[in-house]
This record gives sequence, C-alpha cells and structure tokens, in this order.
Amino acid sequence: MMLSILRPRRFLRLLTSDAMNVSRDPMLLFAIVMSIVPAIAFAFAREPMDGAALAAFGLPEISSYVALFVLVLPAILIGWVTGFLLLEDRDDGVLLAVDVTPVGKSGFLLYRVTITALIGAAITAVAIPLVVPSIAFEAKILLVAAVAAESVLAAVILPAVARNKVEGLALTKLTNIAAIIPLIAIIPSPWRFVAGIVPTYWIGELLVGPIPALPVGVIAVTMIVTHVGWAAVLFWLLGQRIG
Repeated sequence: MMLSILRPRRFLRLLTSDAMNVSRDPMLLFAIVMSIVPAIAFAFAREPMDGAALAAFGLPEISSYVALFVLVLPAILIGWVTGFLLLEDRDDGVLLAVDVTPVGKSGFLLYRVTITALIGAAITAVAIPLVVPSIAFEAKILLVAAVAAESVLAAVILPAVARNKVEGLALTKLTNIAAIIPLIAIIPSPWRFVAGIVPTYWIGELLVGPIPALPVGVIAVTMIVTHVGWAAVLFWLLGQRIG
C-alpha cells in the first residue's frame, strides 16, 4: 500500500498541494528560486570572474571552485524546503492523521523524499551544462545522483534531529556548512579524506581533486557507502522521532 503514493494521480495531487504551501511562504519560495538562479548567473559570470580573480589575486580559474558551491546549493535548499514542510507536518499532527490512511506515514515520507530527489536531480541535470559542461559522462551521472541523494539527506535531517521549527532553523545554519566542504578536496594531502564523512565532500573529489585523481569507480563506491550510511542513520532517527 505504501507504493500506492507513487500513482500518478495521487502523486500529482500531493505535489500540487505542496506547491501551493510553498507559494504562500516567501521564505520557502525564495529558497526554491535560489536553487535555480546561481547556475544561470554562473554561466554568464564565469569569464569575468576568472579574469577578475587572476588580475586581483593571481588565482587562475577560480570559477572551478565556485562551481562546487553552485552545484551543492540546490541539494541544501531543496532539502531544506522539504525538511521544513516535514517539520510542519510533524508538529501540526499531519503525520499522525496520515498514519491512519492506507498510505500511512511511510508512504507519505516516500512521496516527500522521492519528489525531493527528483527536483534535486532535475536542477542538477540542467545546471551541469551551464556550470561544468566538460566533465565526463560518468561524472555527470554521479553528480546528478549525489545531489539527488544529498537533497534527501538535507530534508530528513531536520525532522530527524530538530524538536521544533526554532531548532530546525538553528540546525539549518549548521548543515549549510556542507556547501563549502567540497573545497577541502583541493588540499593535496591524504588528510583531506577525513572530510569524506560529509557526503558533499565527494563532489569536490570528483570535480577538483588533486592530480593524480582517484579513479571514478572508487569515488562512486565511496559516495554510495557514505550516502547510504547517513541515510540509514537519519531515517532511523526520524522513525524514533515520529513514532
């Protein structure tokens, strides 16, 4: 019965309801817009940015590092929107009400994480030609999958850890640090792998890791292990929190 939530008619009905909720909240609407705009702005600003950084600081191709932030940002923002909606659902008793329906809480959560992953993946697929058009095809696939997974993690961590919306906002400030973690991958030292416990780090390793770079297969396996590990912990915590 849980999978019945993915039936097109029911899925679209829930999606329409969520879209209306987001459109009524300027903060959530702003987050959605800001998950899309940076990639478009980056495409126009790349050359002026590189030229200015080279002239002012002697830093070549600084856009390669800014690109990491631009690519990770949608995961954090889309995840935050979903996470905040889940916090509201939990605090307002919506999840308790849904639990007595055939779909149940599990089905409702499946819908929320599915739409979050799909939106994160779609934004990334559009952003790649604008931000990192020259990367290999397998790297593009990994990048789309990673951002989709990180969107889900960013969504689940809020209701899994925060007890209320105030704590959720405070936790958001902490999780935002994940957007700059990929930059650690530029450090030419094995100690950089300590940051690999944070899922977003592996986007940096994939795109700007030191030469010689890790094989894509190694990065893919490590990405999977890291993301699945975090997902297992966060969904367990969420289960404890919502009952």
